[in-house]
Amino acid sequence: MKKITICLIIFFTTLTVFSQNNEIGVFVGGANYIGDVGPTTYIHPFSYNISTNAVAGIIFRKNLNERIALRAKFNYAKIGSSDNWPKTAEYRKQRGKYFKNSINELNLGVDFNFLDFDIYSSSLEMTPYVSSGISLFRYNLLRYESGIAKAIKYGDATDLSFPITIGYKIKPLNSFIIAFEINANYSNSDNLDGSYPDLKQKASSDYFGSTLSKDWYVFSGITLTYLFGNKKCYCPN
Repeated sequence: MKKITICLIIFFTTLTVFSQNNEIGVFVGGANYIGDVGPTTYIHPFSYNISTNAVAGIIFRKNLNERIALRAKFNYAKIGSSDNWPKTAEYRKQRGKYFKNSINELNLGVDFNFLDFDIYSSSLEMTPYVSSGISLFRYNLLRYESGIAKAIKYGDATDLSFPITIGYKIKPLNSFIIAFEINANYSNSDNLDGSYPDLKQKASSDYFGSTLSKDWYVFSGITLTYLFGNKKCYCPN
């Protein structure tokens, strides 16, 4: 995780020194997971437990023009689920598994605005947008002891995820932008929930779940960013 943090600092510093038309700010919201434990609601911020399913992070955005922007984000999230929560399939309720996990995520991506979004206009600007890219994330490896309902940690792992983001952003003031977004991440892991530990752990674990799809995690929340940089390079002729 130290290497990820160092890379993030270098990336932010490089963009800040050699570029204009920047935004920097925060992201806060709820998180939910989709996999082999608990309900399978695709978008459900906080998922019945605000202390277990929440996310916070920092975001840097470089506006290339009125339609395209580059983004970098670092998020820290807590995710979890339980077979005993509402809207869970009956067979899962009978099983009674539950888990908690944490995610440290570095994301690099590209935003596309559906409407022209002039960051230097004095009037109210707004547009829907989509974003995609790639994320590097670190999480806890989990497993279940035979006959035990709660997942336990046996290590850490780093993997990739592939985010798809939809959002809507507004510039109510000259220097601030507010955005509402939903970020669905298809992870390259099938063990965010402890259902698919590695081969060394299977002998002493309660191994279950489908291997047809990897786990997902979803962040839903609000970003607040501050505009800064050299305006001259961005103004139209």
